[in-house]
Amino acid sequence: MYEYLNMTSLLILTAVGAYVLAFLFRSQIYIRLLVVLGSVCYCAYYLTVGSEPLWDAFLGTALIALASFQGMVRLWLSRIPAILNSADRPVWRLMGDIEPGLFRQLSRAGKRIEIETTTILTQEGAAPDALWFLIEGELRLDRRRQPSARLQGSGFVGEIAWLNCGSASATVIAEPGAKLIRWHVPTLRRTLRKNHRLELALEALIAHDMARKLANSSPIQIVADDGQATIPKAVT
Repeated sequence: MYEYLNMTSLLILTAVGAYVLAFLFRSQIYIRLLVVLGSVCYCAYYLTVGSEPLWDAFLGTALIALASFQGMVRLWLSRIPAILNSADRPVWRLMGDIEPGLFRQLSRAGKRIEIETTTILTQEGAAPDALWFLIEGELRLDRRRQPSARLQGSGFVGEIAWLNCGSASATVIAEPGAKLIRWHVPTLRRTLRKNHRLELALEALIAHDMARKLANSSPIQIVADDGQATIPKAVT
């Protein structure tokens, strides 16, 4: 067997092995890195296998390697916080666990707004035309047959209507001085249809934000058989 092994056969074995390994990884960076490695080996094989280089096969494989390398670099850069400017980094930290590159794309799809006069963000029972993220300031939440509540800190507004493609569950009013990001719903949906990774990242952010709000909400009263209201203990 060993007498049949030479440089060209080793190049083929390495190239095939790299391609096979690429199918076993889930990380896009590792997949693309292995495709680049396999393509480089194939290119070397096409240059040395015959008396003359196989230029057509070489150029085709080289293009595959270049496309994979470009995608790998873009994915790697997307994970580096240094690509964000100083004004975006505090908002990125507030928003949660999202790649810096995906956050930058999401931020570009929206518009930063500072409220100057009392503004209704969502109207209970009506489909909002925007998804909001509170960066700083205070909001008032009004809901039928319930007392008004004050919301401070950061978080999404209109996320339930966004997920359900329906109407808002409460009226949310922004007080003067509040800073928010506003995404026009139809425009944002078109953007997400073109970028599945960004769509998944936004869904994860909204899910985490809703879980945090639920954990910080007031406990639900449960009426016992004797008619007395009880408050269940928190489950840890």
